[in-house]
Amino acid sequence: MASEFCNLKRNAIEILSELGGFKATSYWEDGPVGYIADRATASGLEVEIDEWGNALVTKQGTDVATAGIGFVAHTDHPGYEVVVQEGENITLNALGGISLAAGRRGTRILVIGESGEAMDATITKARPASGEFAQSRESDGWLGTDTVFAKLDSHESVGELPRPAVFDLPDFALEDGLIKMRAVDDLAGCAAILATLEQLTDESVTGNVYGLFTRAEEVGLIGARLAAANKIFPRETIVISVETSSALPGAEIGNGVVIRTGDRTATFDYEAEAFLVEAANKIKSVNPEFRAQRQLMSAGGCEASAFKAFGYRVTGTAFPLGAWHNRGKNGIESEFISTDDFVGGVMLLSETAKLAGTPQFGIVPHLSRQPFEQAERLRKNQKR
Repeated sequence: MASEFCNLKRNAIEILSELGGFKATSYWEDGPVGYIADRATASGLEVEIDEWGNALVTKQGTDVATAGIGFVAHTDHPGYEVVVQEGENITLNALGGISLAAGRRGTRILVIGESGEAMDATITKARPASGEFAQSRESDGWLGTDTVFAKLDSHESVGELPRPAVFDLPDFALEDGLIKMRAVDDLAGCAAILATLEQLTDESVTGNVYGLFTRAEEVGLIGARLAAANKIFPRETIVISVETSSALPGAEIGNGVVIRTGDRTATFDYEAEAFLVEAANKIKSVNPEFRAQRQLMSAGGCEASAFKAFGYRVTGTAFPLGAWHNRGKNGIESEFISTDDFVGGVMLLSETAKLAGTPQFGIVPHLSRQPFEQAERLRKNQKR
């Protein structure tokens, strides 16, 4: 098992580093989706792109009548969209939940031109944040969908509008036990799922194992809601959201991957969580140093809630995240997660995937048995 996990770790970090090179935001995820589809195909996995651009990767099981497992992550990250260009001056709309710091004068961004080139620009001002969303998320507010103004370093045309723009931050770095990236959220989830599916290519599993890589999550779970509404998975599939989520008390960076019991929208299903618990126990039996946390991650939403709304049994994992959505103390900063948390999370997914098509009951059957010996003591004490 040690060599298996060593290969898994190497592949997962390689995938994450390569995904980090794509400068993608909501609605502009062709780069990471194409990479995932190409790499999965080269590994011998089945790949399908739906009509909205979500990528579905499938490892076929030996018994398609059993309930499979579907891992879900999103390929987008908050950013901007250029909607007007007048010479070097550009106007952008914010996409997804980005902080007021992302509209601060002097913030550096990259506009992705029509030929894929990254064009340097600097934020000059932003309209004051307004509305319920902008004021509700955290103490210093969010841009929401407000307008941002910037100046390109050159007068070059960005091409046919709209065009995407992202924060000018490093693609990927390993530093002091941390993974630092422009978009850990949720490229880490994508890399963990793809590495898990690649690991299964030469293994036999009972139920189907799916990886769904969705689009436009940051602007309202759009790709996931469309996929769930159109039954991209059979209804009996166990759906597991693989996310990054802001670190919280009880879900700290460096203390292990989080088994997520819910998000700010909904609590999840224990029948699904039992698969993660069983997999975690199996890993601990051979690797006592494996760490996992269990927490309701209420700072943000995730795609498990979208699938729950359409009748699926759902659960989730999360990598505790620092500088969520690039919120730094003095401006935008790279997001970061613990390398050990990430590797542990990939291990957890890998072991969970092997349980596809097998029933898992967790602690519930034990609790449903009557405690006969203790019952007799209660009867005796009651008669005293």
